[in-house]
Amino acid sequence: MPSKRILKPSLADLRAFVTVGELQSFAAAAELLHLSQPALSRRIANLERVLDVRLFDRTTRSVELTPLGRRFLGRVRNVIADLDHSVVDLSDVAHIEVGDVTVGCVFLAVSHFLLGVIEQFRQAHPHVMVRVMEEGADEVLACVKSGEAEIAINYVGMQDPEVEFTPMLKDRFVLACRVDHPLAKRRSVRWDEVVKHPYGLVSHASRNRVLIDQALADVVDLPRPVCEFRHASTLIGFVDQGLGVAVVPQLALPRPSDSIVGVPIEAAVHRTIGVIRRRGRSLSPAAEAFERLLMAASRATGNPARPRAKRTAPR
Repeated sequence: MPSKRILKPSLADLRAFVTVGELQSFAAAAELLHLSQPALSRRIANLERVLDVRLFDRTTRSVELTPLGRRFLGRVRNVIADLDHSVVDLSDVAHIEVGDVTVGCVFLAVSHFLLGVIEQFRQAHPHVMVRVMEEGADEVLACVKSGEAEIAINYVGMQDPEVEFTPMLKDRFVLACRVDHPLAKRRSVRWDEVVKHPYGLVSHASRNRVLIDQALADVVDLPRPVCEFRHASTLIGFVDQGLGVAVVPQLALPRPSDSIVGVPIEAAVHRTIGVIRRRGRSLSPAAEAFERLLMAASRATGNPARPRAKRTAPR
């Protein structure tokens, strides 16, 4: 036996019913809805036919809700109001008027790069909250892949098929030393000169350590570092206390600083900082606007990464 087809009322019929029920007048409701009275009457009749109930008692002089009509109006009125509010909210978000945007960022890029972009974004969109997730490189990558953050500033992810990596700038490793250190006034130093002084490095828990170890691989009789830290920002404190020099990304250098300088290292390694996002996923309008400001800020640094097409997943 074929199942009975269930008819569903249209949104237009429901909105017509709510308007007539609230105004208790077909003439006033028709004017408000910009409909003719016959067209409005057809919508109410169609709704009553679909529901198989009488919603209004009509006379030549008045219109009044039936008991079932009053009960139905109490429920449908809230549904229509919630729908209208949802449409307005969505429109506001689409035009970046309200809402929030979540951005991931590796620690060192927050103060040197991200805060200025947040200031510009807030000036343009004062009612949008910026939620920042500052973590290590692997954690930032994970928060983008999970969808917790829409975009992020990172130096890993270029080889990951699940994300798109757009280069922003090249961050060169330099020798951080105090201004009173013997190497501070040098125009550049070699790796074998660096290790003749007490030096500190980031630990093997940091992705940056791999790049540094590769650069030091050819140094003969390489002494051990006197100290290792998990974060390059902590190494700056090590240098500032006069405990030694440190090889750090240029972004790690405090600015401005009267006590610490960064000396270029010959044949230095570098890392590429970029914006990552989930591959094949659309960004919210707020995230798109934030990403545009990030790319503009990277061009203004004077050390942008070479533009190139976004990587595609390997075939």
